[in-house]
Amino acid sequence: MRKVFEENMEDQRKRDIAKKEAMEKEAATIKEYNRLLDEQEEQRAQELAARMDRQADLMKKLQENVDTVKKGAGDNDAQRALLQAEEQDRHYFEAESVKQNRLQQMRLENQAYLLKQMEEKDSRKNEDKYLQQIQAQILERDAEEYNTIEKQKVVDRKLRNLEHRKDIERQMEYKARQSVPEMSEAEIQLNRPLLLLVEQTLQTRDENLKKAQEMAPVLEEDMDGDM
Repeated sequence: MRKVFEENMEDQRKRDIAKKEAMEKEAATIKEYNRLLDEQEEQRAQELAARMDRQADLMKKLQENVDTVKKGAGDNDAQRALLQAEEQDRHYFEAESVKQNRLQQMRLENQAYLLKQMEEKDSRKNEDKYLQQIQAQILERDAEEYNTIEKQKVVDRKLRNLEHRKDIERQMEYKARQSVPEMSEAEIQLNRPLLLLVEQTLQTRDENLKKAQEMAPVLEEDMDGDM
């Protein structure tokens, strides 16, 4: 389970890096696009200023021509030229106004797009945070389960050692009893002090064994406390 979690975290990390790189690339593209728009707008402004300068020069020259031919037959030609120049400028200014409005609209659309991308990014951050919380909970439960299993292994091992010790003690007691030979009444009377000593020894051993068995639950509680 831990391996699966780590693999999921690694995949999520790679996806986050890819998303970040895509967002940075997209932001750079939009920035470059806006820069080009700014350059185009500045170029158009310069062209407009130059055109207005040329128009002013033309108007000045036309006015001079009008003054010169005002009294002659060329007066009508000068007036027509002036009107044509004004009409051309009017069309140019109208077209330029349409272009500027379109540029402004594109800027607003780009801003709206960037805002949408930022909102989606925040939403993905919240989703990633929620996923990380779930993964953290899974990891925590796995750790608790692992610790519980390890504690149970320690308890089982101590219980097996205790049972093994009891088996050895029972085997020793059985062998000790089997090694006692049968004696006649005279031998019993003769060896009574020795028999009493053996009996006391066996009784003391049985009492110690009983105490050890009574202390077993206490030892198990102590082991639980240590864990």
